[in-house]
Amino acid sequence: MAVTPRTLTREQLAREADVPPDHVDELVAANIVQPDSDGRFDATDVSRVRLARALRGGGITADDIRWATDTNQLPLARVAEMFAPPSESDHTFGELVASFRDRGRDLPSIYSAFGLAVPPLDLPVPADEEQLLRRFIDLWTMVDDEPGLTLRAAHITGDGMRRITAATLDLFDAHGGSPPDRLRRGMSQDEAMLPSVVLATLETDLLVWLESRHTEHEVFERIVGYMERTVAAAGRAEPRAAHPPAIAFVDLAGYTELTAIGGDERAADFATDLHVVASRVLSNHGGRVVKQLGDGVLCRFASGTEAVDGVRELMVAIAHAGLPAAHAAIAVGPFVIREGDVYGNTVNLASRIAAHAQPGELLMPVDDARAILEPTEWTDAGDATFKGLAGPISLARLRVPTG
Repeated sequence: MAVTPRTLTREQLAREADVPPDHVDELVAANIVQPDSDGRFDATDVSRVRLARALRGGGITADDIRWATDTNQLPLARVAEMFAPPSESDHTFGELVASFRDRGRDLPSIYSAFGLAVPPLDLPVPADEEQLLRRFIDLWTMVDDEPGLTLRAAHITGDGMRRITAATLDLFDAHGGSPPDRLRRGMSQDEAMLPSVVLATLETDLLVWLESRHTEHEVFERIVGYMERTVAAAGRAEPRAAHPPAIAFVDLAGYTELTAIGGDERAADFATDLHVVASRVLSNHGGRVVKQLGDGVLCRFASGTEAVDGVRELMVAIAHAGLPAAHAAIAVGPFVIREGDVYGNTVNLASRIAAHAQPGELLMPVDDARAILEPTEWTDAGDATFKGLAGPISLARLRVPTG
């Protein structure tokens, strides 16, 4: 059965787009949005009015928008294809806050943690948005009713989504995928809009798929670890030998000079290529890139042995990829994992040693090398003193394959 498109009165459109009704009148007069014969607007006009509101905030008038659309500079009429129209609202934001009782005071902070503007109290909240918020808060309250936990969860999701969205659109724009760029190249509106329309739906579907696959991997990994411990504790298998985890920093040598000589774009390409190569190589050794640090990557491993194998292979792969020589360090020991990042003395030690390493060098504390490597795999690299760390650290220089 076909779904009847939702329509809005002038006042409803203004309310859902969070603009005064006279702003809608201006857009009607400029032929940017138009009511039907009954004086009602399509729900997709909410996106158009919101965009006009954002443009207005930048000093762009309705007449400017009309000129841009008439001269094929801005395909405003097609913008609704990129965004699903908001679902019908049952409550205002103020009513939603009140419905959560004591937890309601956390709702503005949750929006902020998601990276979203806090809605005015009288703004309608789309029903699907309200449902998601209730499910989100119910889940984390079920885990632990400490409000700070829900805010941390919102920050993880919001920050991750913002980074994905911004980086994707940066890449899209840099290579001429935006409608204005394509219009300037003489394409029709249909041709100009097509990549943006495809991206909007693809990115949503892709993120749902990837989230499911990554969740499966992470959950299975945790279940396997739990069962190994449980079976060993029940005497059904020998306990696996405990291997402390490890942190590695891998940096490109001469990054500052690269920026000065080759320009910011070239340096940025090197940094991106490093991240791609590191993610591919390290996953084969139980490693994970925690974050990119401009000219380097911070990685974590389940064990020191895996770290050594992974970083050695990565340094070779970096050379084969035509990137500047890498210098790296590994430190073995405990660290705290918090919201995807890592903290602790092991992290600090690996960072300091990596900064000390020369191009092509892979260093680690001598005690760590003696514990996990054969004597022929490393040589003494002397002692070094690092700011913030007590006493000199004896270092080992690991052999790195050359091909």
